[in-house]
Amino acid sequence: MALINITNIVFDSDTALFNSPIQMQITFEVMRQLDEEIEWKLIYIGSPTSDKYDQVLEQFSMPPLQQGTMQFTLMSSGPNFELIPSKDDLFGASAIILSVKYRKQEFFRVGYYVYNTYLEPELIENDPPQVLIERVYRQINTQAPRVTRMNIDWEGQMVQLYVNPQQNNQSFMFRIITNFQ
Repeated sequence: MALINITNIVFDSDTALFNSPIQMQITFEVMRQLDEEIEWKLIYIGSPTSDKYDQVLEQFSMPPLQQGTMQFTLMSSGPNFELIPSKDDLFGASAIILSVKYRKQEFFRVGYYVYNTYLEPELIENDPPQVLIERVYRQINTQAPRVTRMNIDWEGQMVQLYVNPQQNNQSFMFRIITNFQ
């Protein structure tokens, strides 16, 4: 059973200037007292062709928490336009991803499609040769999040699988690791 359940994420604004800050309110439940930190990471996908253009907009850890419902506001700077490789990547479909880890294992990920565009009809019809970033708007599709929940080792006991590269894949050796401290 999951010890942490993300129950709601609400963006302050789903349409804003491209380089304006991103703000979201996150609500989650802690099912029982936690022994370890929770790690949060907000990522902007700069290009669908390579993760080397991904931008970490915010990353932080929360100390171990007591059981109960928690809520906080995550605020981050907007993406850095200079780190996006091309105009096509800027104006193509992109995403913002929130990843959450416990005991260094990702257990929750939610992605939102992002569409960057000019809102002024004259700029849409007559695309300027140079990007006018101060007139580009970021539109986050908050109505269709892509949520992934992963089963992890909440208790800190893990079964690891070892395969001897000299043997065929039919031979396995299991080892139980307890308490990583």
